[in-house]
Amino acid sequence: MTAGVMLSSAGLAWIVTFTFMSSMSGGAIGTQSNGVMLPIMTMAMMFSSFDQGRLFSFLLIWIVGMVAMMFPSLIPMIYSVAVSARGTQEDSGASSLSRRLLVSSRSALFILGYVAVWTLVGLVFYVAVGGFALVGVDAGLGSFGFWAGVVLLVVGLYQFSRFKQRALMKCRSPMSFIMTRWKNGNSGACLMGADYGMFCTKCCWVLMAGLLVVGAMSLPLMGVFTIIIFAEKIAPFGGIVSRIIGGGFIATGLVLLL
Repeated sequence: MTAGVMLSSAGLAWIVTFTFMSSMSGGAIGTQSNGVMLPIMTMAMMFSSFDQGRLFSFLLIWIVGMVAMMFPSLIPMIYSVAVSARGTQEDSGASSLSRRLLVSSRSALFILGYVAVWTLVGLVFYVAVGGFALVGVDAGLGSFGFWAGVVLLVVGLYQFSRFKQRALMKCRSPMSFIMTRWKNGNSGACLMGADYGMFCTKCCWVLMAGLLVVGAMSLPLMGVFTIIIFAEKIAPFGGIVSRIIGGGFIATGLVLLL
């Protein structure tokens, strides 16, 4: 059931994202002129000035995109939270229905804390890129030139850093996280979600920055990055996969710089 809910949420987010991109490109997502350039132009306009409307639009796109990309790889963690929460209630004397509702609410609160952290990261990205735009510095949004090469090079190098690898190991070990950082109660579930979200951002924030700056949250690149994140967190030998991916980013960045 947990996996079904998470995958359904991710699928719905992909549908919403596709519909949004399609509406921006006049229904011609597959064309170079409409399917790529119009979403990039629309995303760039969101950073042209600071106001509540543009900020809300960006955060809405960011949250939906994050759900689509992150929820599939979050399934093992949410399953571990649900199992652990169920274990703490077995001796409580509550009815089976009450226990199920409590476990579901704890899982939902964990997800809420997780999403809140990623929303804060999106806000930081908005302020950073928008700040560059306001002072007249081209942040390279949707560019495949020099700045894209620099960003991809940084993304690739980060994949090899000890900071990234330590965070990745935390993300790949749900039960280790549960055993060392478990918190009781509803507020504890939300705090655990935020805590895990912090590990996840340490692991993936550079990838998301690359997707935002280089790809302007384009649908094809979102799909590629979703596979990358899932492979890092779920596939066997995730550390090796992460370094291989880093090598690919470095090679692509060097090609764009030369």
